[in-house]
Amino acid sequence: MAKHTIARCATWYPLVDDRRDVNRRRLTAHKAAASIRSARRQPGTVVDAVHVYATTDRDGTPLYVGYVHYTPGYWTGVTDVVDVYEIPTDALTDL
Repeated sequence: MAKHTIARCATWYPLVDDRRDVNRRRLTAHKAAASIRSARRQPGTVVDAVHVYATTDRDGTPLYVGYVHYTPGYWTGVTDVVDVYEIPTDALTDL
């Protein structure tokens, strides 16, 4: 039996014009990974950079940080939009 019955949550931080939305959003690790994979399939006119980094948080817990940068001008009324996902490694291995 798995140690955890509920997968740990990932966190999504949308950044618009270098301002982080104060309401970070929790989502499942599966949804966060699917969002990153979906961004990778977008054409260069929508997404111009997708990166995933393996790192640790301040407490030493391993996690992945996903970075999705949208092409300037894709969103109306703003110049820069970035999605940052923090996915605990345990959440991915618990799936």
